[in-house]
Amino acid sequence: MLHRHLDYLADTSTDDLPSAALVDILDRGDLHDWLPVIRAVAQDPTGQLAGRVAALVDAYPMYGTSPLWRAWLDRSRIRTEPRATTTLAGLRRQVRMTQADVGRRLGISQSDVSKLERRGDPKVSTVRDYLATLGLPLDLVTEVHGSRVALDQLGLVVADSGGGATISPS
Repeated sequence: MLHRHLDYLADTSTDDLPSAALVDILDRGDLHDWLPVIRAVAQDPTGQLAGRVAALVDAYPMYGTSPLWRAWLDRSRIRTEPRATTTLAGLRRQVRMTQADVGRRLGISQSDVSKLERRGDPKVSTVRDYLATLGLPLDLVTEVHGSRVALDQLGLVVADSGGGATISPS
């Protein structure tokens, strides 16, 4: 395949394109030329091709396309990163509620809400009630042979044993 001044086989994988061809596509290509790169990077935004694209747009400022490619790569990577962990207090702040609001809904004092938010190992039922007050669900999920399984889908009852599984809202 001839792309501008570069000659390579039409069935060349985007991963196998020489850097000069990739730079040419990123800089002078059109949407048709970009689609294979976009699709490949979207499949693995932290993979080898994505890293090559990032390095090339950083090393060779292109006529307005470098900032666009860089921004798109960054957004793609953010979407694939695991969500940051947070605390009960952090979740409460995200839904714009005060400890007093939560306390009124739970029927406890603001100082008890503060203690609950700092507790290291709350009961499942306590976390469930707290999250329900915030309007958030609690999903208990486990992984079996690489597959995620929601415990409520199995009809299991999860008892508070005090020393069991770590629970995190999803």
